[in-house]
Amino acid sequence: MSDRTVGRLIGVSAAIAAAGAIVAVVYFFQPWRSCDYEDTSAGCAMLPADATVMLVAVLVTLAACGLLVIGLAVRRTRASEAGSRVAR
Repeated sequence: MSDRTVGRLIGVSAAIAAAGAIVAVVYFFQPWRSCDYEDTSAGCAMLPADATVMLVAVLVTLAACGLLVIGLAVRRTRASEAGSRVAR
């Protein structure tokens, strides 16, 4: 992979991880939900469709975090290889 590709991988995976985390947190608290048996929206039961969206968001976040770690590892490996070439 080129340096440009690694940079894009890091940027895109970080953005997707952040977006997935935000969606998961919003669906966990469900600020739009209201129910008769609870005063707060967080106490209302989650609908199956909401649970599916939250699960997908969590899985996407985990996958994006994995790609982010891989991208950072590749960048670090290349930086250390470049440093060892200069030191020789």
